[in-house]
Amino acid sequence: MALLTARKRLLDTLAGLKPDRIPVYTLIPFGLEDGRFVPGPFHGYNDIDDWRRNDPLYMKLVERMDRECDNIFPFKPFCLDEQNVFINPENVNTYSKSDDGSRVTIVYEAFGLYKNEVYQKGSGHKWITKHFCKSAEEALMLVEQEYSGLQYDMEPESKIKELGDRGISWCTIPSPVMSVCRLFEPQDFLMFSAMYPKEIDRLMETAFLRTREILKTVLEKTSSPVIRFGGAEHATPPMMSPYDFDRLVYEYDKPLMELCHSMGKMTAVHCHGNIRHAVRRFVEMGVDQLDPVEALPWGDISLEEIRQITKDRITLTGNIQFSEICSESPGDIRERVRDIVRKAGPERLIISTTGTPPEKITQRQFENYNAMIDEALGYRI
Repeated sequence: MALLTARKRLLDTLAGLKPDRIPVYTLIPFGLEDGRFVPGPFHGYNDIDDWRRNDPLYMKLVERMDRECDNIFPFKPFCLDEQNVFINPENVNTYSKSDDGSRVTIVYEAFGLYKNEVYQKGSGHKWITKHFCKSAEEALMLVEQEYSGLQYDMEPESKIKELGDRGISWCTIPSPVMSVCRLFEPQDFLMFSAMYPKEIDRLMETAFLRTREILKTVLEKTSSPVIRFGGAEHATPPMMSPYDFDRLVYEYDKPLMELCHSMGKMTAVHCHGNIRHAVRRFVEMGVDQLDPVEALPWGDISLEEIRQITKDRITLTGNIQFSEICSESPGDIRERVRDIVRKAGPERLIISTTGTPPEKITQRQFENYNAMIDEALGYRI
């Protein structure tokens, strides 16, 4: 069989067809500049300086991705940023302040409520140190404000065109549970979902209706073949029960995924953690791709069990932990690739990592990324 382009290889894999070899995707963030790959921030995690481009090892890996890997270019439409689902951008006042020269705090204010994001210079580290709402009442106050929605910004489409045959794009959107959860401190969301179910249900319904409305426009205009949902991990154990997952994820995400499928798009889900219950629901929801597939000992289910449940219906993308890239030897990483192929089977599989580099790449990480790529490139189907 002649070698396929990365785009064709990924699309065949996602469709359950047999490609020429197992795709390999590093999950290293990259951008597109005059048609070439350059280091860039992952969607939704904007850097405040240019540290990635100043890292020569980072640059070498991105250049190799351009030449040899099966790349997925993720982008998050501004209209579907989780904050914008509840607050129109024109109602948000933003300013920044520097703490000690190494960290910058971005302050967002809307209707007398505040959110703080802290960025670490020279790295991709970001923390939300203050969320907008301290109570369910404050969140419901936001729902009462006039909401006009947003239009899809076509700028990502030019980047998808630049990507060409070197990969595919992920159009990443927040599941309604993410938009609601991110209004609160994580522990407050868990408490409020149990104490104030009616109020949380109203917030969920609002997030669902607004997401569905904007998603219709996105689906009409984007050339991205895959719509990737983020947020399900907020409702998995030990944070929440299977009942909560069904109530907050399954019931709201399923109709959105059906809408995507009706418009000719495939669906993907990003979900860390314990997915024993979730993976069964993902099959029922018609999910086409799942990442990062954290199997035992990092999750609560083995890779063999995950494959037994998903069979030939979901493409598994993973599951080399980023911590392994940081700590193991190249030989260990090669063996991990072989182990993944043995346990998950070579079909409907994309070899990848579970996280992105949050700071400059070390020599060990550089060698391990290359070992992962080298081993994966050797698998023909």
